[in-house]
Amino acid sequence: MKLKLLIVLPCAVNASRGNTTTARRLAEGLEARKHQVTIIDINALNDVSEKFDLLIACHAVNTAPLVQAWCVENNSQYVVLFTGTDLNGKPPAHVNAAVAAAEHCISLGASPGRRVKDLFECARGKTTIIPQAVLPLPRSTKSDLPDGMPALTNESELVIVPNGIRAIKNVSETLYEMAALVKERPQLVVCFAGHDFGGKYSKEFHIEVAKHSWAHYLGNLSRIELSAVVNASKIAISSSHSEGGAPNALLECIAAGRPAVGSEIAPHRELLGKENCFRFGKEMRRLVRSILEDTEAAMLTTRKLEEKVRFKHGLSAESLAWDRLLLTLTKGAS
Repeated sequence: MKLKLLIVLPCAVNASRGNTTTARRLAEGLEARKHQVTIIDINALNDVSEKFDLLIACHAVNTAPLVQAWCVENNSQYVVLFTGTDLNGKPPAHVNAAVAAAEHCISLGASPGRRVKDLFECARGKTTIIPQAVLPLPRSTKSDLPDGMPALTNESELVIVPNGIRAIKNVSETLYEMAALVKERPQLVVCFAGHDFGGKYSKEFHIEVAKHSWAHYLGNLSRIELSAVVNASKIAISSSHSEGGAPNALLECIAAGRPAVGSEIAPHRELLGKENCFRFGKEMRRLVRSILEDTEAAMLTTRKLEEKVRFKHGLSAESLAWDRLLLTLTKGAS
């Protein structure tokens, strides 16, 4: 064993969320490199009595301050992994203090890394960019489709929106724009999937979905269910307002051989290229229409994105970068 590591999440360890996907993937990669990794949620931290070489606080705002307090009390060190919503808005003083006290900071992409340095002056000299890798979805068949999956015909054009129900994910815009596209393409079927964060936004979204026979929320899908839905789809869409790096859901769709388009935020441009990003609804519809109508162009787009994901978002490269960084920070001692 090299290091004994504790990854601390802002959410439940079994939640269908990007933080848990990232944590599980990191744990698998680091364990393959002979580290011992435990994953817990922030609510379980006070019950931890074991000694760890290093803690990884996933999310600067919701996790890092409590990890800092635990490490002070237990004479341990920690790093901060910025995962997305912790880069929205000016951080409060206690979050700044937690980032300042961290041994190091990690960003999941170049554009979020620049945002880290803009928001946290204390992190400018100690932030490493390690691009988020993709854990390919498992092989699946039509029998693995979820129970709530609508019936599809040979003419159906399935669009998958896989990043959950939350205001910052902006799924209502996708629903609105697809409603306009359905008028000219009645064969369109749009399925939303992922964690539902609840609240007013979610309630209003589900009311709108219920108005359309072509729109469906599939819920939190297992990885094999998601794989089956992605395999049945023609394209993946993300209208998100903010991401902490290349989104796990889009990476998984691309790795499964599906084209993807996204809103023109920096992490999307970094992953998809500007040509596959939209600034407003009309551009979203144009991109989706062009991919659905031009099979050869769609295949070319898919191949380019797959190659980019393989080159920049490989599992081995990610785990090696983390391995080297953590061993350097701890001087390899356990």
